[in-house]
Amino acid sequence: MLKSHFDISKGDDVEEIIEEQTKEENGEDVLEEEKKVYLIRKLSKSDISVRLSLLGKTADGDGYTYLKATCTGMSLTDIGAIKSFKHLQFVDVSNNFLDLDSLQPVTELPYLVLIHADKNLLNSVALKKTKYLQVMIMNNNNLKSVHDLFQPQLSTLEVGYNKINKVYFVNRMPTLKCLDFRYNLIQDISDFDFPNLDSLYLAGNKIKSLVGLEKLTNLRILHVRYNPIRLLDGFDEGHTKLQYINLRNCKVLTALETLVLKGCPYMGGTGEEEAGTEEEPADLRVEVLAALPRLKRINKSVVSPEERTEAKDLMMQWLEEGENDEEEIVEEEMHAEGSRNEE
Repeated sequence: MLKSHFDISKGDDVEEIIEEQTKEENGEDVLEEEKKVYLIRKLSKSDISVRLSLLGKTADGDGYTYLKATCTGMSLTDIGAIKSFKHLQFVDVSNNFLDLDSLQPVTELPYLVLIHADKNLLNSVALKKTKYLQVMIMNNNNLKSVHDLFQPQLSTLEVGYNKINKVYFVNRMPTLKCLDFRYNLIQDISDFDFPNLDSLYLAGNKIKSLVGLEKLTNLRILHVRYNPIRLLDGFDEGHTKLQYINLRNCKVLTALETLVLKGCPYMGGTGEEEAGTEEEPADLRVEVLAALPRLKRINKSVVSPEERTEAKDLMMQWLEEGENDEEEIVEEEMHAEGSRNEE
């Protein structure tokens, strides 16, 4: 499965710098871009020939050829010449002046698997349907919607740093594994219905609640930092595959019943890293680990064997208390029933 190029191991400081730059570039800058008139710059076959890489077998297996073309930062407005390179599977045309129409020639590549078109003039992601396209990366464009997108094999969609306010597709794409909508205008995810989704990146939006997550039963990575989230009532016991959660710089209210951490929960890693140095309430770490036994890190600090032992004991205690509560409820019901019979 092809996944997002977004690296969750990158330092948070790097992301903070990027987001600050984006905030400064948004707004009026987008309007100015729309008003600009760009000189026609056509991509030639010779331009492409010197930008080919990734030698590999052809799709039909009868020989070898270059599978990737990188035509970035060339002020391109026309890439029609790309159609002549029928064996290309990976195309990067980032940092040009391409709109949707001028990007459409890539759909005539019969074996296209990935299209990377960051920092262009795209106002729609509605590329013509292709047979093998699995990854679309279109960050930093003028996108306001993705509703008209349909690619039957699409696995990864990255459209961060745009103006999208809703994650909605008219046609369902059950093959979706990774959605990256960082730094858009999304407020609500309650109608999310992507049962096979593995990774979800929604940092820097306007989300206040995670209701809707309960339908994402295969979710492994959830990245929602920098959102005004207060309640995490979208978590469900069916989320057995979750390994990484990023809630940094959210406004979460603490409530263990909804798996809300005081601070920001982190999952993931190999579990073999050296323990971190952050000081945290020991009881809280144990309680969270008892609620989420698959947790490997809490606030970047690796869970220790001692904490796991304490968490197991606490889980047993909770189970016993739950059984006692059930016995008390049964006794109360029997008592109430007996009183009604006497009457």
